[in-house]
Amino acid sequence: MATTQDEARTFQRVAPAQSVADRVVTEVEAMIKSEGLEPGHRIGTRQELCEQFGVAPATLGEALRVLRARGSVDLRPGPGGGIFVADQSPLIRLAHSVLRLRQTGAPVNDVIKVLDALDEAVMQDAVHNRTDADIADLDAVMAELTEHWHDPIEGLHGNWRLHRRIAEISPNAVLRTFYLNLVDYIEGETAGAASEDALAVPGFRQDTDERLRIHEALIAAIRSGDPEVGRKAVLDHRTLGR
Repeated sequence: MATTQDEARTFQRVAPAQSVADRVVTEVEAMIKSEGLEPGHRIGTRQELCEQFGVAPATLGEALRVLRARGSVDLRPGPGGGIFVADQSPLIRLAHSVLRLRQTGAPVNDVIKVLDALDEAVMQDAVHNRTDADIADLDAVMAELTEHWHDPIEGLHGNWRLHRRIAEISPNAVLRTFYLNLVDYIEGETAGAASEDALAVPGFRQDTDERLRIHEALIAAIRSGDPEVGRKAVLDHRTLGR
């Protein structure tokens, strides 16, 4: 990823518009904190949470994937199962350490360099562990990204949604948690703007069909199950821009 010109840009801190799933994530984590819910506390069933937050099952499912990836909740099947507050493991402390970067104002370019270094490990996990359900989700996210590719705001958010969904496939909890929290940090710190020039996201040029094809190639590589195809897709992605 070329960063020489991009590193000279100034980042504005403007919170991105939250999706409905993002709102549920925020409210669940706020509830756990404000009510002092202990690890193992039963938050409710999927149906109960859908009713509580007024969302569809698919939206709740997206929120639960994020909450689980962050280590905030555990999902337990069967009678007596449901959504429970997760144990405050070292992974939670790792996630919190990333969130503390906001207090120190870590440069977004530095965070993106770390993300680039993790991309191949994330891709290899996705190639080896993807399920049919994962592929269906990735196709849906990619279709949405394609629709909004030329929109400087929605295109950017769609880009990060795609990278989040790829990372969620990884069975490596440390890698998954760290990567997802870095993506959250980047999206939270970069500016929303009405034009590409003001967008100021290193390496992100959503106005070219070539870069759209690079992201399509990431999905194709995961679908193929071929590690070498995955490595090439990551290299092209890193070289030509996130």
